[in-house]
Amino acid sequence: MRRTLLVALGCAALLAPAACSSGDSVGGDVGGGAPVSTATEVEGGEVALCEPAVDRSGAPGEDRTADLGLEDALTGIRGHATAVGDVDGDGWVDLFVGTFADRPVEDYQVRGADGPAPDRLLLGSPDGFTVDESFPGGLGRTSGAAFADLDGDDDLDLVVARNPRKGERRDLPSVVLENDGGRFSVHTELDAELGARSVGVLDYDGDGALDLYLVEDRFTAGSSVLLRNTGDLAFEDVTAEAGLPGDVAGLGVVAADLTGDTRPDLFVAGDNRLFVNEGGTFAEVDGPFEWELHGNEDDPAGAAAADVDGDGLVDLVVGQHFNSTLDVGERVPVRLYLNGGVDGGGRPSFTDVTDESGLPGFPTKAPHVELVDLDGDGVVDIVTTASAADGTRPAVLLGERGDPPRFATPDGLGDPQYWIAGAVFDADGDGAPEIFVVEWEPALSSKLFEAPEPAGDWVTVAVGPAGTRGVGATVEVYEAGALGSDDARLATVPIVASVGFGSGAEPVARVGVGDRDAVDVRVRMPHDGGTIDVSDVPAGRRVVIDAGCP
Repeated sequence: MRRTLLVALGCAALLAPAACSSGDSVGGDVGGGAPVSTATEVEGGEVALCEPAVDRSGAPGEDRTADLGLEDALTGIRGHATAVGDVDGDGWVDLFVGTFADRPVEDYQVRGADGPAPDRLLLGSPDGFTVDESFPGGLGRTSGAAFADLDGDDDLDLVVARNPRKGERRDLPSVVLENDGGRFSVHTELDAELGARSVGVLDYDGDGALDLYLVEDRFTAGSSVLLRNTGDLAFEDVTAEAGLPGDVAGLGVVAADLTGDTRPDLFVAGDNRLFVNEGGTFAEVDGPFEWELHGNEDDPAGAAAADVDGDGLVDLVVGQHFNSTLDVGERVPVRLYLNGGVDGGGRPSFTDVTDESGLPGFPTKAPHVELVDLDGDGVVDIVTTASAADGTRPAVLLGERGDPPRFATPDGLGDPQYWIAGAVFDADGDGAPEIFVVEWEPALSSKLFEAPEPAGDWVTVAVGPAGTRGVGATVEVYEAGALGSDDARLATVPIVASVGFGSGAEPVARVGVGDRDAVDVRVRMPHDGGTIDVSDVPAGRRVVIDAGCP
C-alpha cells in the first residue's frame, strides 16, 4: 500500500490543520508562539507541514540550562535516565529525568536541596520548563525510560526502568505510567527484581501494539526480557516463545529495522548481541562486536542506529562505560559498525570501522550515544556524553563525507567529566536541536546546550499526534523531485522511542538537509504497513502524517 501526498502549499492553518483541504486558505496573523501549518487531506489521513513555533534562539553551543528553567528544577538528583516527548499535545517537548535516590541523604543536600528528589517530569512551554507537581515520581533507582503510546489512545505513556535493591529508597520496581490527558498515574508493575537498564520499544509481532524489551545488566545474574503488550497496559513475558535466549545482559538496546524488511530487530549493547526478527521470532546473528576489556568494570553501554554512510542501510554506534578510562588512564572510543546488507537468508553483516573513521579514544566514559545530523549539513554526526572543551561541553564528533565516513575530533578532550544519559531534541521550539545531558553528581547541574554552528536546516517527520504512531517506521529523505532514487537519497533514519544509554527519544525522525530549499520524504511503516510519500517538503518544516499541528 502506498499513499502519495503531493503537498499543495496553499492551506495555512493556525492550530487546526485538519480543517484545511487542498486549495483552501486561512488568513490572519500568527501569534502566541503557535506553529503555522500547511495541510492536505488524503484518503486515510492527512499531512501537515508545521513551521517552528518561534524564531531561532540561542547562540551556537550556548548553555541554555538556566534560562530554560532546568538548573533549579533538577536539584537533589543523581541523574541516570531521561526521556523526551510531547506528553500533553501542546506542541512543546516535555522532559522526564530519573534519579538514583538511594545514597545518603547528605549527598543530595547541595544547590539548595533538602535531600533526594523523586523522578521528575518537566513540562515544556514558550517560557522554558516547569516541574509537573502532579507527576507521581518515586524515590528509587531509576535507570532508564521511554515515552510511547502503549494503549493506542494517541498520547505518550511512560515506561520507567529501575534497578531495584533491598532497602529504603532502593526497591521501587520497573513500571508503566498511563497518560490520561497529560496526567500520569502508575498503572502496571513490570518487574520488581529485574536489574533493568534501557528500554527497547517495538511491535515485534506486528499486531499493532508496542511491546517492550527490558535490558538487564550483568550485575544481577538475570537476563533481559521481551514483554508482549496484551492490551490495557498489561504485558506478558514471551522471551523464550519469541526465540530469545535467557542469558542476554546489557546496558543499552537498539530496536529498529536493520535488514530492510520493515520488521524491528534487536541489538543489545553490553553483551553486544544481534537478534534478527523473522516474523515474530528472533534468530541470533554473529558480528564483529567483541570489545577488548581492560578491567572488570568495563562495559559497552548505549547504542543508536541510523544510516551513517548514505547507502540506505541502517548502521550502529555503541558507547562505552569503561571505568578503566578513569582508573588506569585507558583511552576508549565509541565504536561504529557499518551495515553491509543482508545475505540470501536475510541476515545482515556489519564491519567495525572505528579506526578507519578516525573515532578518538576518550579519556573518560562515554555511555550515551546518538546518531543525528546536529549541524544540519546533511551528514550524520555522533553525539556522546564524554566531555570536550575541557569538561564543559559534551563531545560531538561532526561527520565528514568519505568511504568510510570520517569524524572530526573535538577540541579539549582530557577532562574526566562525563554525563550518564542524554537526549537530542528541540527544547525551545525553534526547529533546531539542543543537547540535554544528565548529571550524576547532585552538586552539579544537568545541562542543556545549543547545537554547534548550523550549516543547514532540518526536516522533522512524525506519524500521528506527538509521533505516537510512528515507532518502528523508517524515514528516507531524497532530493526534491527524485523520490525513490538511490543516487538522490540523502538520509535513512529509523523512528525509535529509546536511544543510547537509559534514554528515551522523541518518536520522530530529524534529518539535516543542508542548504536545500525542499526535499522529498518517504516513510516505510513497520511490518509491511505501507509506504507514505510526501513530495516537495520545504526545509525547516515538521511533517506530521495522519495528524495536524498541535
